[in-house]
Amino acid sequence: MSSIAIASVVFGCSFGAGVIGTYARLPERHLDTESRDVVKLVMGLIGTISALVLSLLIASANSSYDQQKSELNTLSVNIVLLDRTLELYGPEAKAARDAFRDAVRNTHDRIWSPDGIRPEVLASTETENAAKHDLARLQSLAPKTDVERMLQSRAIQISTASRNRA
Repeated sequence: MSSIAIASVVFGCSFGAGVIGTYARLPERHLDTESRDVVKLVMGLIGTISALVLSLLIASANSSYDQQKSELNTLSVNIVLLDRTLELYGPEAKAARDAFRDAVRNTHDRIWSPDGIRPEVLASTETENAAKHDLARLQSLAPKTDVERMLQSRAIQISTASRNRA
């Protein structure tokens, strides 16, 4: 059943109940001040519970959004940090750096495609294979100095940390 059909049924039932309630003749005992006070209290309770449920729903959505935003920021920082580390390594890392940039660009284009955002791409086999290939490319670098060994180690550390977060 579609959401429009469900909304129409709910609206029809609510409207019908309102019409019946308007023309129904209630006994006098249901029209005294005590009955009216009880109805007011119940309506206040329903309104309070509705506000509570709505606020919890909004808080949950906000928490989820904040977590995704934080993870995206961390991933972006790691991408830039890895690129800068490979830049410092020198011209020997140019091939790894270019391949890494292409992989990031391709993943971006697959996630934010013209068809809309597709977050399932992050867990795809293609993305996993690209990450393994980039890691193998980093490990294949042949450092000649202590600084290059440290930069290679740091690049591998950043790459695996980013991969484990995603």
